[in-house]
Amino acid sequence: MRELLAKQREAEERVRAAIAEENDDLAAKAMEDVRKIRARIEALKELEGSEPEGGVRLGDDGDEPPSKDEQKLAQEYKRVFLKAIRRQRISPAEASIIREFRNVMHEGGVSTDPDGDSSLIVPPDIQTNINAIMRELNDLTQYVRQEQTRTLSGRRVLEADEDMVPMAPVDEYGEISEMDNPKFVPVEYTLRKRAGFLPLTSELLQDTDQNILAYVQDWIARKVVVTRNVLIRNVLATLDKVPVSGINDLKRILNVDLDPAISTSAIILTNQDGFHFLDTQEDNDGRPLLQPDPTNATQRLFKGRPIVVLSNRHFPTVDNKAPMVVGNLRQLIVHFWRGMFELASTREGGEAWRRDSTELRVITRDDVVLWDEGAAVYGEITLSP
Repeated sequence: MRELLAKQREAEERVRAAIAEENDDLAAKAMEDVRKIRARIEALKELEGSEPEGGVRLGDDGDEPPSKDEQKLAQEYKRVFLKAIRRQRISPAEASIIREFRNVMHEGGVSTDPDGDSSLIVPPDIQTNINAIMRELNDLTQYVRQEQTRTLSGRRVLEADEDMVPMAPVDEYGEISEMDNPKFVPVEYTLRKRAGFLPLTSELLQDTDQNILAYVQDWIARKVVVTRNVLIRNVLATLDKVPVSGINDLKRILNVDLDPAISTSAIILTNQDGFHFLDTQEDNDGRPLLQPDPTNATQRLFKGRPIVVLSNRHFPTVDNKAPMVVGNLRQLIVHFWRGMFELASTREGGEAWRRDSTELRVITRDDVVLWDEGAAVYGEITLSP
């Protein structure tokens, strides 16, 4: 499935590039490829949907289907997970299910007391639902590079932005000269623990499993999206600001300021004010400069580049200047995270006892780091008063 999704993204990029070049034949052919890949994805989803309930993949590789024992463990764990959210008593046998499941998922130990105060990881199928909701909420991490890590701190290396020399010609049996060695820049990360809590009323906890999960999933997704988007915007704010006076300056960024390899895969991240400015621009014949994306009816393109719009409240216009970040955010920023959320519930802490409710705590560990500063330009477009 991951390979098909990657192929779909590549095919969609070819469509956008062809539109930017005004090559209708190439765009039509690439769009046909997109449709074929989408059909394969839908067929695979339908096939996976026929598997027994609770048949989730455990572990990281995803190459082998889960065994019957793993499927049974996942079902048992989900049952215990819901008991813990409801603050029902967790038996020693159920505590062992939690430990076993965490071991299968390659997570560290678990703290459990007889009254059910359990530190739990979110089951994979619920995690998938949360991720889907987050994408609908315009989660900016879908545009940056994602690195899942098991360590709380570490480093990655990035090849320095230097011109590489071509390979030297060599005679048969001749000595090969030493080539330029790539220079790497270390990029360090430290995962920070971030937490929030959600009050659950006694009435809600008496509702069905499906309604409880829907409520919790939606809250976690919204909370995490707001948190991560703030972290990413904070990193973007460290970039040098470049004035953009109009469409020609935006074209200059795409054509000159960015490397061609970066430019072809760039997006334009702006707010409502910036999008309104772009949406009102027309060519000499009165036609709008923004183009509809044939792969997404709600998406707009500028010279084939997708435009991502955030609200003015979360990405504000300052001093009548709207932000407009242009570039490949996957090469600009890396989001490091543990890959899972942890939950715990209590009826005694905070205001839960006074309000006759249960407080659900969610914990995530992540960090957002600037990777390649040359992968994007932070433009500020001056708006008409």
